[in-house]
Amino acid sequence: MTRTNKWTQHEARPDPKYFTHAGNFGESPNHVKKQGFGKGNWGRPGDEIQDLIDNGEIPEVFNKSRRGSNVQSNEKRYEEVQHYEEAETI
Repeated sequence: MTRTNKWTQHEARPDPKYFTHAGNFGESPNHVKKQGFGKGNWGRPGDEIQDLIDNGEIPEVFNKSRRGSNVQSNEKRYEEVQHYEEAETI
């Protein structure tokens, strides 16, 4: 018996092996189990730093408040300086 067109004709291209044989259904093939939190889900390297800051064992490094350069109190100071210089020149 000869082969018919049914056996050699493909309706659609098959998915690459990368997507069909890696991971669970509907999951990206480069998915990391437990989002990289490691064995026993203990957390990623560096997560303990926030705990140390909360306990007060190390000082805060990156949570400094921004310097306000356009604050209204600064505008008042600038006005005082300008009026002071004008008073001296008169």
